[in-house]
Amino acid sequence: MYAFTCLVERAWRFGLPLVLVDIPGGFQTVALVGFIAPLAVTLLGPATGQLLDHSPRQLALNTCAVVQGGCIIVSGLVMWRAVQLGQTFHLQRSPMFLVLLLFTMLERLTSFASDVAIERDWLTRLVGKPLTNQIAQDASQLKQPHCIVQGLVGNENALAEANASLRRMDQVAELLGTLAFGWCITHHGSLVVLPVIALTALLALPFEVWCIQRVVNCAADALTTDRAEAIARQASQSNGNAVPQGSNLLNDMLRALGKSAQKTMASWQLYFQQPVLPASLAFIMLHFNAVLSPGCLMTAFLSSRGLSGTAAAVFRAACAVMGFVGTWVGQALIGSIGLLRTGVCALMLQAGSLALAAVIYRSHLAQAHIHQAGATAASALGRAVAGVPVYTWLFCGMIVLSRVAFWVYDMVDCQIFQSAVDPAVVSSVSSAEVSLCSLSELIMLGIAAIASDPSSFGLLVGLSSGTVIAAAVVYTAWVHAQSGPALESMQQPRTPARELA
Repeated sequence: MYAFTCLVERAWRFGLPLVLVDIPGGFQTVALVGFIAPLAVTLLGPATGQLLDHSPRQLALNTCAVVQGGCIIVSGLVMWRAVQLGQTFHLQRSPMFLVLLLFTMLERLTSFASDVAIERDWLTRLVGKPLTNQIAQDASQLKQPHCIVQGLVGNENALAEANASLRRMDQVAELLGTLAFGWCITHHGSLVVLPVIALTALLALPFEVWCIQRVVNCAADALTTDRAEAIARQASQSNGNAVPQGSNLLNDMLRALGKSAQKTMASWQLYFQQPVLPASLAFIMLHFNAVLSPGCLMTAFLSSRGLSGTAAAVFRAACAVMGFVGTWVGQALIGSIGLLRTGVCALMLQAGSLALAAVIYRSHLAQAHIHQAGATAASALGRAVAGVPVYTWLFCGMIVLSRVAFWVYDMVDCQIFQSAVDPAVVSSVSSAEVSLCSLSELIMLGIAAIASDPSSFGLLVGLSSGTVIAAAVVYTAWVHAQSGPALESMQQPRTPARELA
């Protein structure tokens, strides 16, 4: 189920900027869509996490799957109509653009909710052995993160393997989805590919719902017992705060907004109380890298250099392959040198490779991008290999290499959270982290939307590489600030929760 969902989602995420860049408005349209999409997660993410913590797991995940699939279908049809109207059609001046923005935001929000539910909640319940709330509270009061990490998960190796498997499915989906979409759009055009991906999303919905039901049938007790208790507590609180019979629509709306704001604030408070906060902040800083990654801005950049949809898909697929490699590397390193030291190695590698990419761009690609465009820019960069200038190969190669390190640290951050956060509030805390990740992307894409001229691309490259270097500094300083015994206890195999109890 997870792999099939990722396949449709990754193909759509890759294809959307590739189609938008050929519509009048080009780079600015891509930046605006990319800017609006994380806005929903930033504003509504924490409240969504609170809702996940107090909703039946199966119902919540089914709802996310259906809504996300519907958003891809509607967005695909909107884009198909925009392409059908031709180059004279200005998408940004049409009501269709507002529809596209709305459903893109909703798709990103439901994708975020399903990822948090599967990765931080379902996986931990099915694989790990959560600590009791009382022990978690005692460890939190001691302000010793190693105590929490040591106690929460009884089978660390199984959890690391499960995390790696999820990311491998993610990367395989990225590889297959982008290659298939890139090849199809190159050989058949957008008018054929967009209806196909909409139809695929429609046909995937029954399969996803069926798979969720199968998982619930296999582990009903692990997935329903604690959540039923949380829902009962929520219902008792709601009954205690009954709505007066004389309330009107305006009062109901204001009351709903107030409750949403309370849930958001509660999620933020829980997040900032976590003793492993610096590790999470470093992960958030990595998401300021909105350019030197296989995202919409890089796709638009490669397209502006005259590269075909197939070439852009090959770059993105190479990033997916290296991310796949990163899951094996991360699993091996966590088992050999420990969780925290693996994070240090990953961030150092990513910071170094992206710093080299920024140097290559500044030295050899920036001037051609300022003065040339498309195929002319490609010819201005000198010797080419397979039709692509050598320095463009090197620039992309450093980005591809950095994806190994990114996915290794993604595993580290995820396992720290799975191990250190109370299972009763894991969705709330995780949603706050993801909303801050979306906020960082939002800031960078906002800068890209303002500085939409191609000559400003170098500024975005510098900001992206700089924030990754800063993330490496923050995390490394936090690791070295741990006392010797504390650090060693985080590196050693964890004591099962029942033994600590």
